[in-house]
Amino acid sequence: MNTKLTLRLDEEVIGRIKKYAGKEQLSLSKFTEKIFRQILDSSEDNTQHLTPIVKKYKGILKDDIINDREELTDYLMKKHT
Repeated sequence: MNTKLTLRLDEEVIGRIKKYAGKEQLSLSKFTEKIFRQILDSSEDNTQHLTPIVKKYKGILKDDIINDREELTDYLMKKHT
């Protein structure tokens, strides 16, 4: 069942999307649906191979990875001296 969806986007972006969809020979609606399906399918595929424990804790850590090598080195030096 198809349902109407209203989106508000920048006018320039809409123009660029229409051009791209036209090159792909898709209507704007079909193109938008295709993009959303790809995003949803890829996000589901990323978690299918994970174990239940990993799925439970996925996303709990921040995205910023901190290089703790120096801190770890300092800690170990203090601990073992």
